[in-house]
Amino acid sequence: MPSIGRNDPCPCGSGKKYKQCHGPIDAERAAALRKLKQAPDTLWPKLMDSLDRFGTAVPATLSLFWNDAYRTQDIQELDQREDRGSERFLTWFAFDTVNEEGQTPVEQLTADPEGLELTEAEAQVLAGWKDVRLQPYEIVEVRKGQGMRVRPLFGETLIDVEDHAASKRLQAGEVLITHLVPAADTHFIAGAAAHLTPDTVDKLREFAEVHLQDVQQAQPDATYDDLIRSRSYIFNHFVMALPREEHDNTSLNELVARTRATLSMTAEQIGFKGGTSEAADAATDRPVSDAETVALDVDADVHGVSGLSDTSSTLESGGAEAAEQPSGTDEPSAYQGQDD
Repeated sequence: MPSIGRNDPCPCGSGKKYKQCHGPIDAERAAALRKLKQAPDTLWPKLMDSLDRFGTAVPATLSLFWNDAYRTQDIQELDQREDRGSERFLTWFAFDTVNEEGQTPVEQLTADPEGLELTEAEAQVLAGWKDVRLQPYEIVEVRKGQGMRVRPLFGETLIDVEDHAASKRLQAGEVLITHLVPAADTHFIAGAAAHLTPDTVDKLREFAEVHLQDVQQAQPDATYDDLIRSRSYIFNHFVMALPREEHDNTSLNELVARTRATLSMTAEQIGFKGGTSEAADAATDRPVSDAETVALDVDADVHGVSGLSDTSSTLESGGAEAAEQPSGTDEPSAYQGQDD
């Protein structure tokens, strides 16, 4: 659409010049939109700094997020053991954990922002983050150096994401496991994001389906949205199980089989019916069958996960330029990104 000159007739048909009619209104609206798109960059550190008031909930939730691999005594070494481990956990803690009233820290801070010293734009943006949860998104379109269009892996809604750095590294068909936060007319990546290659998608769907069936034992009408709201931590479990070495192509198979077995055993113990024979067989620690290997196998020579730019970059309006990856480096690991 061609730009309108200040001295051009106003498109509204009033007969006035644009600068004397809708020009000032449009300029004010554009300025407000810019403030909203810039708000996440200043809101995010305030949000992270405020999480100490919820510290008593950390011990149980930390082990849940890391699938019992880490405890509170491991916090100081978390970043050494897991790429961007602290950031991954704190982002999930803010958006996904709930108190006894069923409220996340973000929801509680939205209701009571005392001490955050929010600007008007920050408060407006924060109110739109209450329903954000960790989940996978399929990349539908990439606009190199600008952003991308994605859709939830378990949904159809198309979402525009603004991130200059990330869009240079991604391709259509790949998957992001992340928190997408809305601001103005677009979305941004909050915290770190796992980048999965297309060969992992079927396995991820199967893994989620196992959990959804387990949720439906108690809630027959439960949907993927219910799964995401109640068990979004499972997506980090999936990322943790992705193969890192060329010779390791069994970790995802084992994860799905183990999940089936554990959830089936739990359902039987509390009196639910509907456990599958596959799950019962897996519970006996039998080897994975050839058929299951074919169904669950992943190309070991394809990168299972890589990372995007860090929080300060991805939350800037437009996304900061990404540092070039040096040639000859080892296979990228989960959530790896450049450091400022």
